[in-house]
Amino acid sequence: MQHLFAQLTNNPSLIQLTLFGTIITSLWIVEIKIGASPFAPKFKRTQVNSLFILSALPVQLLFAILTLSAARLAAQHHWGLVYLLPNADEPIIKYGLMFIVLDLLDYVYHRTMHFVPAFWRFHLLHHTDLAVDVSTTVREHPCETIIRNGFLVFWIFLCGASVEILMIRQAAETVINISSHSSLRLPRRIANVAGFLFITPNLHHAHHHFQLPATNRNFGDVFSVWDRVFGTFIDLPRDETVFGLDTHMDGQIDRHLIKYVTIISEFFRGLRRARLNQI
Repeated sequence: MQHLFAQLTNNPSLIQLTLFGTIITSLWIVEIKIGASPFAPKFKRTQVNSLFILSALPVQLLFAILTLSAARLAAQHHWGLVYLLPNADEPIIKYGLMFIVLDLLDYVYHRTMHFVPAFWRFHLLHHTDLAVDVSTTVREHPCETIIRNGFLVFWIFLCGASVEILMIRQAAETVINISSHSSLRLPRRIANVAGFLFITPNLHHAHHHFQLPATNRNFGDVFSVWDRVFGTFIDLPRDETVFGLDTHMDGQIDRHLIKYVTIISEFFRGLRRARLNQI
């Protein structure tokens, strides 16, 4: 296993991007085929949300280097609370316990983004999508991307997370995070069973409900147990869920974003026409 991880950590950014791209593209297609989402409005919304990839991608790639460097430093110097435990290198602690701890810290981060006004100013952009689907996953303000990754670097030094557990966690987080934003909901019985431990689309849809208290519920990232423990759990039926944010239901943010999409599209069309004229 150590040899396998050594091979994987040589190209962590490529692996992360490949996994993310594969899952989000596959689910986007499934949403159309199974969810019967109209193509035109879905494509238009995807264009708007994809605009954030232009800022998020370089930041993510930079922080991927920083987080891996932080993890290697923590391991080299035995920084972090995990090294206060006996047998810190045992798999049950290095992988099992650290995965649980990192998920708890992600719950803390998400809840912080909602309750610290300076952070909420950036995070609310994610909640202003009026029709949640997999493209909503990338709808993140550039400043939040920096804040989120900054928290992760801090968590690494705080708890001593290794490179290996970061990669395992990133893979699980990618699957859960993208699928929980999917417009496809699980059947009620399956959702009740899966939702007892994991965040499902059904539970995360409630988090995207436009009004309090639902907006401040279901902060979990992978596990739903933290919401149950800390009293922030809610189960909202589909017919009672309305996406968006009650302070921004007029769609004005998206109209501004569409202008940027149009400008960028015209720019690339101009480049294409210039190249064709040169031929």
